[in-house]
Amino acid sequence: MALFRRPVPAVQADLALRAVGEKAVAGTRVEILPDGVAPRDDVRIADLPERWALATAHHVVVERDGDPLVRRWCDVDHAAVDAQINVLSIRWADGTPPTRLHLVDRTPQAFARTLRERVVASVVHRESADLPGGGTVRVAVRRDEHDELFSEVLGDGYVDLDDPATRAVVQATEARVRSAVGLPL
Repeated sequence: MALFRRPVPAVQADLALRAVGEKAVAGTRVEILPDGVAPRDDVRIADLPERWALATAHHVVVERDGDPLVRRWCDVDHAAVDAQINVLSIRWADGTPPTRLHLVDRTPQAFARTLRERVVASVVHRESADLPGGGTVRVAVRRDEHDELFSEVLGDGYVDLDDPATRAVVQATEARVRSAVGLPL
């Protein structure tokens, strides 16, 4: 219902336009947390800098000192909210350290829903395979901001591609996933 939806303020909406040339469709106030640091209960919301995480059609934009963090939805490997401490953790597919955001707004549903929808929409097809030496590899075909399809291979832990058996499983899994959506092998 529109009465309960908090609009993205004009200044933050302008940030999205400047950063990626797209309109912000959802946003929430955030505090960026360094790795291992918990949100502070003793800090009043009014004492925090006004920073926002914004969702556009093709990007997530996080306001911070200096340049904003701008990433494509297809760059997100996984995102989850720890409801106990109201922290959103975003794990990136390229191995960049996760981004942890304390959700200052107690009702960030529009932003969380948009984040989930956009990440899910970027995944066209995926499959997992167990590796001979242990561990798992996940292969997905994703859609980028230009609607181009590409394959992505992510391993849990250490994946030794020098091992012929491991390399064969990874290549076969990627070939199956690409073939399933009509991408060349």
